[in-house]
Amino acid sequence: MISKHNPDKETDWGRSEIKSLMSIVLDNIRKRILAGDFRPGQKINESEIALNMGISRSPVREAFRVLERDGLITTLPRKGSYITDISAQDLEELFELREILECYAMDVIKKRAIKSPDEIMAMIEEIGRELLKKPDTFTVISGFHYNLVELSNKYRLIELYKTLAVSLRRYQIIYLSKNGKRDISLEHHQCIVNTLKRGDYSDAKKLLKRHIRYVKNIVKKQIKEILDT
Repeated sequence: MISKHNPDKETDWGRSEIKSLMSIVLDNIRKRILAGDFRPGQKINESEIALNMGISRSPVREAFRVLERDGLITTLPRKGSYITDISAQDLEELFELREILECYAMDVIKKRAIKSPDEIMAMIEEIGRELLKKPDTFTVISGFHYNLVELSNKYRLIELYKTLAVSLRRYQIIYLSKNGKRDISLEHHQCIVNTLKRGDYSDAKKLLKRHIRYVKNIVKKQIKEILDT
């Protein structure tokens, strides 16, 4: 009996192969950026990457999209893609804005908790449960901060934070690339959640500020190492 040709299966297989290759390309480029093999401001070419790895451009193109989303590369119309610039000054400005937005969110959450204590406590507990999930530590850690801001239920604040988060990703990835920092961040986040569960919003805000400044200082040292290499 002759089996019927199923073009959909071939298409699914092709997509699966591209996705698998994309993960390999993504991991390779990300490591090289963080190691300093690709310098901030350096042009990066899809064709060259594909040729050097002996693959087609499709998975490389997909990897570039993820890298751009993560803030590791910047694509300019008619000019190409470049490794995103980093600087201590940019870091300072981004983290100052981040602290302002996240601390304001904490103030709003406190006000919401006065009006709807049970509802807000349930949401805080859900944020705590999310910290226990570790399919992707970056997602869990960056997601924690977004979840806090989202808990404010302030549309403009949330939209502003989404915009800021794109630029923050580059520095968060640099921070998390250092051994042990993932666990430290998760520990800091758990302390903030536990403090919120006690209803001590003032102390939770202090812990949040301390955490943001801790991350900023670690990344500042790493940036110096990258730029001095």
